[in-house]
Amino acid sequence: MTIILQTDDNIRLQTFAGLKASIAARLDRDFEDDDLVDFIYLAEREMERRLIVPYREVTAGLTIDAQTVNLPNDFKEVRRITLMSNPKRVLESATPATLDRYTCPGQPVAYAVIAGQFWFGPVPDQEYSAQLVYQRKITPLSETAPSNWVLQSHPDAYFYGALVQAADFIEEPSKIDRYRAMFDVTIEQINDEGSRQRFSGAPTRLRSPVVV
Repeated sequence: MTIILQTDDNIRLQTFAGLKASIAARLDRDFEDDDLVDFIYLAEREMERRLIVPYREVTAGLTIDAQTVNLPNDFKEVRRITLMSNPKRVLESATPATLDRYTCPGQPVAYAVIAGQFWFGPVPDQEYSAQLVYQRKITPLSETAPSNWVLQSHPDAYFYGALVQAADFIEEPSKIDRYRAMFDVTIEQINDEGSRQRFSGAPTRLRSPVVV
């Protein structure tokens, strides 16, 4: 059973320095600061792979004036690219081979992510404005970036994830198992909450009756 930490009552957990202090206090042990940073970073990398939530999604303007356009610095994956033409057009996700079939310049209709860039097909024949919706990466915590959207909304995920790494460091298997279970449940709860938010306004589908 996981313990949900109330963010209103635990402001300390919502900062990089406070998180490090809480990890050391929970295990009643003095750690080198570099070790605490490593525990947090390793938890962060796992959350980067496992968290699939609407909080990650951001909207940005995109100017398409060449076949390739650089990705945003915090880019993780595309949700949608909409060409702001009249009428608007949602670009299709394509393979590199599909893009090669567009031999004449024109209004882009498809895109692919290749080698850290957006590639468009056809090659744009003029400058086009687009709206990009994408999932962002988790900004790593540091002294210069003491908080981020995960720590503000879900400090317990950071806390339990870092405790897994800390318990492994001090070689206490029972604590590893305990904090791993808490961390896994917290990640599952966050993703479930995200799914409810994402589909809360979706229309209910009526299923056809099953004939036996």
